[in-house]
Amino acid sequence: MAKRKRAPGKARNTVTPRTPAVSSPREIAFLLTRRVHSQGGFLTLLLRYSMSRTCLSSRDRSLVSELTYGVQRYRNKIDYLISLFSHRPLKELDPEVLDILRLGLYQLSEMGTPAHAAVNETVELAKRYLGKGAGFVNAVMRRACDGLHGVEWPSREDLPAYLEIVHSHPRWLVDYMIRRFGNEKAVDLCQANNRIPTLTLRVNLARVAREELLEDIRSSGWEGKPSTLFPEAIVDVGMPYETLVQWLEKGYCMVQDESSMLVSHIVNPGEGQLVVDACAAPGGKSTHLAQLGGEGCRVISVDRNRRRLEAMRKLVKRMGTENIEVRVGDASRLKEVVEEQADAVLLDAPCSGLGTLRRNPDLKWKRFPGDIANLSSVQSKLLEGCAEVVRPGGVLVYSVCTFTREETEDVLDGFLRGREDFVLEDLTTFLPPTLASRASPRGFLQVMPNDNGMEGMFVARLRREG
Repeated sequence: MAKRKRAPGKARNTVTPRTPAVSSPREIAFLLTRRVHSQGGFLTLLLRYSMSRTCLSSRDRSLVSELTYGVQRYRNKIDYLISLFSHRPLKELDPEVLDILRLGLYQLSEMGTPAHAAVNETVELAKRYLGKGAGFVNAVMRRACDGLHGVEWPSREDLPAYLEIVHSHPRWLVDYMIRRFGNEKAVDLCQANNRIPTLTLRVNLARVAREELLEDIRSSGWEGKPSTLFPEAIVDVGMPYETLVQWLEKGYCMVQDESSMLVSHIVNPGEGQLVVDACAAPGGKSTHLAQLGGEGCRVISVDRNRRRLEAMRKLVKRMGTENIEVRVGDASRLKEVVEEQADAVLLDAPCSGLGTLRRNPDLKWKRFPGDIANLSSVQSKLLEGCAEVVRPGGVLVYSVCTFTREETEDVLDGFLRGREDFVLEDLTTFLPPTLASRASPRGFLQVMPNDNGMEGMFVARLRREG
């Protein structure tokens, strides 16, 4: 029987790769990209896990991060280029072929990699995973080298198409941001989402002073400066990966954005209080609450994901926050998990995460319009469940790392309509001066991803009367 010829651009087989312990950075980038696209993996978690298993140099680790995050940031833009230089429509390309081309075109168009190097490395990767499909990859890459500088991009006059392709955001999200915020702010948001974020550390002041870590950073010639918002934060950190891992393992600090720290300061835990973190894993806010409240503050951390709670227990141990009690449970039925009435309950609810696209660019392609409605329904149920545990006179803090009206103000308004015993509190006394002016007169704060270099975050503080 004669063998059927394989169409151009078709891979030899379907790859469901696992990241090897040691490999080249471009190969690791390809394998991780495939896991994001084929298995729905979250890039940040995959990178963290894979980097701990490799023996790559700092330079190669940086290359893996640049390639994998870059493809997610600029996926629409890169796919637009591939569609111009491929004789086959994108939908007819095998996923492995498409992802190898994405990595190759990203190097050409965004990284400024010399053409011969980008082509050779991409073709070598294709030979290993695609067999005869490598010829198709080679042809597309060479046409891109010749034609890249003559590409005509969508004009800004057609703003939705411009933001969708040039700034690489899904069309539904572009349309949503234009409707909600207007043209100029939508452009600002898309640009902010594509900026490479800097590293922010929350110092464990129970273990080490911030100035001590800053002195280590300065004396070693690394980068980092004290936050102007919080005394426990170091921002714009640049230091060797190996040293950072050592600091994390010793509990000197943890990686946490300032907008996340802001939430714990708004809870404002104190000595002798009982504070409940209702959706606690992976534990960043719980350990922060425990440290802000002091040893006499008792924190109960609740989450229904047992595996994430195991990771949280390790974090609690590293940070030395012995005033935290970890419990498995569903925040929508929080009264079944926490019998006592709490002085403060924090609900950092699961959300669309659209305020974190700088750090999680793959979320752009995982979220769809229907997700927002579904999540807002979940958030409302969680808020109702958490309210039952708040004592009269106590506070309930609601936070989500997004900016959609459905998950923020609408959830809050729906809750307040049904619970007349809760009222919004003025946030200004809990905010740093530079943020106090941004608080809504109604009593909540919406931090946007293009504000102060922080991730997007919505926070409201409610007092239970009675």
